[in-house]
Amino acid sequence: MEETEKRFPGFIPVIKGNGYGFGNRYLADEVLQAGKEDIAVGTVDEARQLEKTHSFREMIVLTPLLTELNVADLVPGRVYTVGSREQLRHLAASFERLLSDDRRAWTQTGAPFRLNILIKCRSAMKRYGFDLQEAGKVLDWIREVESDRVRIEVKGLSIHFPKTGMDFAAKEREIGNWLEAARKVGLPAGRMYVSHLTPDQFQNLTRQWPEVEFSMRLGTDLWLSDKSFIETKSTVLDVKEVKRGERFGYKQLRSYRNGWLVCVAGGTANGVGLESPASARGLKERLKLTVFWIFHLFNLHLSPFTYKGKRLWFAEPPHMQTSVLFFPSGSPVPEVGEELPVQLRMTTATFDRLVTDPEVEELSGREEQEEKGKALNAIP
Repeated sequence: MEETEKRFPGFIPVIKGNGYGFGNRYLADEVLQAGKEDIAVGTVDEARQLEKTHSFREMIVLTPLLTELNVADLVPGRVYTVGSREQLRHLAASFERLLSDDRRAWTQTGAPFRLNILIKCRSAMKRYGFDLQEAGKVLDWIREVESDRVRIEVKGLSIHFPKTGMDFAAKEREIGNWLEAARKVGLPAGRMYVSHLTPDQFQNLTRQWPEVEFSMRLGTDLWLSDKSFIETKSTVLDVKEVKRGERFGYKQLRSYRNGWLVCVAGGTANGVGLESPASARGLKERLKLTVFWIFHLFNLHLSPFTYKGKRLWFAEPPHMQTSVLFFPSGSPVPEVGEELPVQLRMTTATFDRLVTDPEVEELSGREEQEEKGKALNAIP
């Protein structure tokens, strides 16, 4: 955290989803210990959960809101991302409905509720965000939805860039276009939240526009940039010999050769077998995907588990909390209780137990699983 602060002064830690494998509560603890007062979360539900256990000066909700709010959302310090007229209307109308009940404290004070928003600027990502040509209409749209109960304050601009395929000059142009447009129409442009920039590129922005306070949002690059201290393992639960042609498993498939069925802890509930679609670039990657597709036709699926440095095959698709691996006859077979390395996608993984050397701490539920973790272990 200290090194990141040096490279990106005033950066905003992103805490969302499964907490990048560590859990949102654990990351929130780390952020507070580092002295950071502002964070970004993915959704309003994540904001609600963290607000029960942690206190931050400002919490940015990155995903635009199109669901209903409740009384727990009448809190200061939240900043909502707005990227379209429809999102703006829904957000303001939701707070208006909440505040229309005069029994609630906010309306009894007679003071309007201050709704903080970030203007999301559409970038080359072409995800949600106002188009540059809409910049001149945003303030009028804000005035349309304000009322005696709801007053809207624009906290700044936000833009999200792709990781690859866009050079810094193009990013710089988009930032410059939005800052110029915002000044022309009177949109607050004193602060701008950016992403996917190198330290040198970030410094270039601060030099080029010294009147703007730039803040880097950092999620994956903050929490998973160095995974050398993380080791994920699975415990062998059972080992059974299987003969060629013998049936086994849920689907009663036939074994295509003699070997061993090795049951290990960890299944789909832990993120085993969960993959994101691959984007193939070039002939080599396309050929590789084609080979795996052919394997799948014959019920051959490569697992994320390894033994003695060799990647292992699933005997059948992983169960919810157990995976069954196939070891061909003649190959070294692990013993019950032995641990196998497993490579999981940290943004989809849920771990049953964590080990912090020299102490082992058991976690008994999903909420507890989000509390702490430096070295992660996939097995109870």
